[in-house]
Amino acid sequence: MDAWLTAEAQAQKGADDKLAAAYLLGRIAFAISEVIAALALQGLQPARLAPDAVALSARRALWQLDGQSGEGRAYDIVLAEAHLVPCDAPSAELGAALPDLLAPLVQYLVNRSGLSRGALWRLVGDALSGALLMQGKHAGQEEEAMEIAEAVLRDRGSPLHSRQTGFFRIDLPEQPDIAEWFRARGGCCRYYTTEGGAYCSTCVLRDSKSREALLRAHLRRKHGLEET
Repeated sequence: MDAWLTAEAQAQKGADDKLAAAYLLGRIAFAISEVIAALALQGLQPARLAPDAVALSARRALWQLDGQSGEGRAYDIVLAEAHLVPCDAPSAELGAALPDLLAPLVQYLVNRSGLSRGALWRLVGDALSGALLMQGKHAGQEEEAMEIAEAVLRDRGSPLHSRQTGFFRIDLPEQPDIAEWFRARGGCCRYYTTEGGAYCSTCVLRDSKSREALLRAHLRRKHGLEET
């Protein structure tokens, strides 16, 4: 964990322990959520998702977004067993699996970074909702994916409970047929605390007006349209 936290901090100028912890947890939670979300939308889940049946490996990864590219860190989930079983209640299964798997890591990062449990669990909820939406888009099951995420995040008995995390739809006024669902964050990765950093486009700390402007600009670039 210390080596991974150090690597996350070194990747951003001016990063502190809190940012390193937020980045690390967010990436790990997304790596796990990406796999189990894709399976859940197919009505499947790994036969075992216990802490002793899951491991992670880190690697360097290239990324591209809006014409920009770079190299960062990614974390791959490794399952001890590949056997799959039916997933009859995706929200209940995911809502129980992630807290069980990540509770030891969250506790470690609370002690190591000084971030609160609530702040860290909101990052996990953001990762789950983002992974579900991404996989839902790939599978043509956006509505189902968002319903699963909403059910998990609105459960007051879950550490993943969040009032802020959710989904919203952005379209282009000049071309309303171009529209896309996005995930609103309930947590903060603290990128704004780095040298030259800012609030992410869907950051919980960003106001809705600037958020919508940024995402409309993203849609225009994505579809090769001129800025208006």
